[in-house]
Amino acid sequence: MSGTGMAKLLSDVFGSQDEDGRGVDLTEERVVDVLLGGGTFSAAEEQLLAASPLARNTYAEVFVDLQIERDAYQQRCELAGIRNSTKFLLAAAGGQYPLVIPSEDFSVTVRPHPIRDGWVITLALGEQFCRITRAEDVLVLVDDQGVMWVRGQINTYGEIHSYKWPYDESPTERIRKQGFALRVIHG
Repeated sequence: MSGTGMAKLLSDVFGSQDEDGRGVDLTEERVVDVLLGGGTFSAAEEQLLAASPLARNTYAEVFVDLQIERDAYQQRCELAGIRNSTKFLLAAAGGQYPLVIPSEDFSVTVRPHPIRDGWVITLALGEQFCRITRAEDVLVLVDDQGVMWVRGQINTYGEIHSYKWPYDESPTERIRKQGFALRVIHG
């Protein structure tokens, strides 16, 4: 079956489903949380998405709204002349902490956690970057391989701190990769 044939079949199946009211259980807030990387859908939520036209509609509306917000944020960055990525770094510094990765409009600081095993990663926005970022904007710092370093909303100092590094490879090992770069995106 071709891709368009499969899409038509799925459209027909989904189009013939009746809403039994359970779709209301999937809230916009929950979909926003998942789409912004705050978790994953449970098996029950995935089943609800497959069975409920209302749940799928909620998902689609939130998805479109978030894409509009991302596009608007990117446009604000472009209009302000903000560069939301680092230049590619070659084998960045080794061993000295804190390790600071500078950019024209933001910086990233990496240091070992002072009390427990792990890392503290701080994204600090420059003054112009802070001006165009609203308090409700969720920003994500990712590297050129799509690995998330920081996710959150800026504090009053224009910073986002992350105390979670769930990857086997340390941040300093990632930094040493050839062509390494970071970018800030609207979450």
